[in-house]
Amino acid sequence: MLPSKLSGAPQRLGRYVIERRIGQGAMGAVYLAKDPRINRPVAVKAIPIEKEFEDEELKEARLRFYREAESAGRLTHPNIITVFDAGEDKGLAYIAMEYVPGIALKDFTDRNRLLAPKRALELCAATAEALDYAHNQGVIHRDIKPANLLYNPKDGSLKISDFGVARITDNNRTKTGIVLGTPMYMSPEQLGAENLTGLSDLFSLGVTLYELLVGEVPFRASNIAVLMTKITTEDPSPVSNRRAGVPPSVDAVLAKALAKRPQDRFSCGAEMAIALRNCAQFS
Repeated sequence: MLPSKLSGAPQRLGRYVIERRIGQGAMGAVYLAKDPRINRPVAVKAIPIEKEFEDEELKEARLRFYREAESAGRLTHPNIITVFDAGEDKGLAYIAMEYVPGIALKDFTDRNRLLAPKRALELCAATAEALDYAHNQGVIHRDIKPANLLYNPKDGSLKISDFGVARITDNNRTKTGIVLGTPMYMSPEQLGAENLTGLSDLFSLGVTLYELLVGEVPFRASNIAVLMTKITTEDPSPVSNRRAGVPPSVDAVLAKALAKRPQDRFSCGAEMAIALRNCAQFS
């Protein structure tokens, strides 16, 4: 293997042998690795927990990390990436999970690469069903966005990644100033640092669907203060006006998903999935 592929990367984390980096996010890197014990490929997400926190904060982040990895590890669903293991090594907290070949839906938010409306609606319906399952297990994702939805065009499958990861540093700006979660996809109550329910994930899924349909998020601003104002007070322009072939029924679904007050949204992911599938039939 070429050393350049692994510049700055550990050669091992716990028992996992790192092969190459396959992703990089605000919270750390994702590596393709091998579990030598059973000779299977895994994806290992590594978070520089000791760099981001110190003393009491580090203790709390560590506790939260294992608690969240444990709750994510309880989720068994065909549309959710399975978490196998969590640990700490070389100052990095890591989560070992199922390796899924696929393309993040972020790649399909480019206006020149948009998916057919029917496909975007079907993928978001599958996501809503998986979220419904997780919410019923008491697990909220907190960072639903196209980058965390992996799509395999060969078989049409979709998997949600990063369950439990957004919570590790919840309510904290980390030392390096990262605001956890991605503000453009956050619900009004998440921006307000209120207690979240699964309905916050459904808002983020609404933002995701909007972006998949038109190649642009519904709320845009040059700074976080203006963005927060837009998310909490403005209604985005209907997508059916912005892209041919999108039926007006999608506007109604998005208006409900993006309602400012959680109680005005779909009551659960299963209800949102039904509405999305109904729209897909007419797309």
